[in-house]
Amino acid sequence: MRLGLLTAPFPETPLTDVVDWTATNGFESIEIACWPRTAGATRRYAGTSHIDVANLSGGQASEIVDEIGAKGLVISGLGYYPNPLHPDREHRAEVIAHLKKVITAAEAMDVPLVNTFMGADGSKDQDANWEEALRVWPDIVAFADDHGRKLTI
Repeated sequence: MRLGLLTAPFPETPLTDVVDWTATNGFESIEIACWPRTAGATRRYAGTSHIDVANLSGGQASEIVDEIGAKGLVISGLGYYPNPLHPDREHRAEVIAHLKKVITAAEAMDVPLVNTFMGADGSKDQDANWEEALRVWPDIVAFADDHGRKLTI
């Protein structure tokens, strides 16, 4: 087991600075927050985008991995904790599309895990949310599997 840090609580701090602090303070791994690059209000710890996965090139992916590795850290996962079961279908589609971009970025960076959230619709009970999850999640899981990544919930 490694002691690590999630970058989400540091939305205004550049990734290189978070990596430096993490390595200097004895952590061994880092989970990198990968929300979409947007402007405007977000909820606490959501909206942090330390990697722009929508526009990540192979060269950028390698550069990030190499720089973090040079500091003695391992990337434990890429993190994006949205609500794939959101009741607004348009929002849900945006969330799932971005989650797939995070999965693709993890593949490009050879990061085995994408950390995310199961989601729920607050107007539904647990059984109804589970039924919806059984409809929504197989496609997401298959996408991750097709890209050789594992999802952690």
